[in-house]
Amino acid sequence: MNSIVIVNKDKSLKQNETQGESFYLNSHQQNLLEQLTQSLNSRQIDWLSGYFAGKAAGTVQLKKEPLASNPFSNIQFDAETASKPKLSILFGSRTGNGAQLAKKAQKRAEDNGFAVTLIDLNDYKASSIKQETNILLIVSTHGEGVPPTAAEDLYNYLHSKKASNLAQLQYSVLALGDSSYVYFCKVGKDFDLKLEELGAKRVYERTDCDVDFEDDADAWIEASIAAFAKHTDAKPSTAKKEKTSTNTAIVYNKKNPWDAQILEKIQLNGRGSEKETYHLELSLEGSGLVYEPGDSVGIFLANSQRLVDEFLSISGLFSKDIVAFDSQKTTLGDALLHSFELSTISIDTLKRFNVLAQSDKLQKAIDNPDYFKEISYGHDIVDLLAEFPIDISSQQVVEILRRLQPRLYSISSSQKAHPDEVHITVSAVRYTNSRYKEGACSTFLADRITDDSTIKIFIEKNPEFRLPVNKDKAVIMIGPGTGVAPFRSFVEERVETGASGKNWLIFGDRHFATDFLYQTEWQDFVKKGKLSKLSVAFSRDSIQKVYVQHKMLEHSKELYAWIKDGAHFYVCGDMKHMWNDVNRTLLQVLQQEGKFNEEEAEEYLRDMKKQKRYQVDVY
Repeated sequence: MNSIVIVNKDKSLKQNETQGESFYLNSHQQNLLEQLTQSLNSRQIDWLSGYFAGKAAGTVQLKKEPLASNPFSNIQFDAETASKPKLSILFGSRTGNGAQLAKKAQKRAEDNGFAVTLIDLNDYKASSIKQETNILLIVSTHGEGVPPTAAEDLYNYLHSKKASNLAQLQYSVLALGDSSYVYFCKVGKDFDLKLEELGAKRVYERTDCDVDFEDDADAWIEASIAAFAKHTDAKPSTAKKEKTSTNTAIVYNKKNPWDAQILEKIQLNGRGSEKETYHLELSLEGSGLVYEPGDSVGIFLANSQRLVDEFLSISGLFSKDIVAFDSQKTTLGDALLHSFELSTISIDTLKRFNVLAQSDKLQKAIDNPDYFKEISYGHDIVDLLAEFPIDISSQQVVEILRRLQPRLYSISSSQKAHPDEVHITVSAVRYTNSRYKEGACSTFLADRITDDSTIKIFIEKNPEFRLPVNKDKAVIMIGPGTGVAPFRSFVEERVETGASGKNWLIFGDRHFATDFLYQTEWQDFVKKGKLSKLSVAFSRDSIQKVYVQHKMLEHSKELYAWIKDGAHFYVCGDMKHMWNDVNRTLLQVLQQEGKFNEEEAEEYLRDMKKQKRYQVDVY
């Protein structure tokens, strides 16, 4: 290790040294200082400099109990830790799955003799990667190939001219994604290839995880840490492991869903509406399930019998044919009804299908994501078989099709207001494209369940879509259509907790008379002073279509004043069109009212994201 030399011209410090208080660091202190500084981002360094200044003046004292906000709570300052090989675990995710896996990897790495630094990419200075030697990178892909907000800075840095040679770095990447999207795990793939391109050494191959990620992720953690151990002098810890809890209480989750009773199902649209939106109330009594505003409910569904019959007809197969999967046997009809995707075509399904079809057109779609989107949009598995007829057996069907995945719906209730319930807001999807089509889960809920039904559910946490901790802060909520759902939970929660911050909802839909979702509730909140401002945009009630972004511009001065005063800004709804329009309009407001140029407005918005004052839940 290089020695640390501090040059100071202050004679008073020299005098202190002659009195026995040397300002030079011994070797042990140097080790600790190096370990600390390599793990810090710029904001933590600023904090630490202020702390030391106050310490020298005798005005501050660090509490013994680490606070949740203490950026150094996971750093152990001891000689044993300083001698261990360093491993940084970086994570960037939207729903919190990446954070959970990172903590699991941290425990496993520490047990195997590594000094681990766990870092949320939201708090990571991108250029710090030049000082890293070993990293595990866990990152998700948002929508169609977009990095999660937390990972944007590092992603952009590595793909810029500022990125330098990283020959000193060893790494392994875990990519989280959803294969129903065209750009499956794209962000993780991009990180993996760019790190290699910059000279870093991949010690273990990237693993791409689908929505059922647990087993693949666990295998990656084990194999990656073992690979790092081979390239370092890490030695497994000899410390006694804590005994695991013997608590046998039943935990309901995605692997063990809760059977929720339907308490209420109400159609929200008025008579004559072109839309069909339902408010559903589900019982949580006895489940022990806990949720927060911003979380989602996962719904396990069944395909429609009509769609199953269409598939059987076009394939020439029989419902009673026996098939085997997941170490069980059942009929093809039952498997298609309950276990396999029929309403959508995923890229992985297409790859398996084309092994039999051997189609140049399908291969072009497999190789070209944009072309895949073009030919798959609005089409289902029946369409695929109609255009590309193949001889296929019943067993080949279950080996080709993707497993039926639960659908997620934003929670539209506060658990404080409804202790034993969870509410969701669902728009039934129905359209015609070569044949009549339906949204698999939305019509399952709309058509095939009643007030006497039970459905299997779980809670999906979303820590990246949360109300401000400071209840005095104002919130601005942009939620057209069913995007308003989480904001009903936000306002209910703010009322129940007595939050003093102002609330502003900007809602949009087609017609005021038929599509003003939760109209009486919003008006009651306004009347009682719980909703400070309500702005509405109904696109089909005037010749000139009006959307939520137009309302943002109409109230641009007030919108900017709220933001400048510290308001948190939230968006929920359609990603492809609405979010882009809202984001573009927000930048326009910042330039227009804040007198920023384009670059300054974008930087302001990035800072809002870093401070978690700009959060989105789009799909």
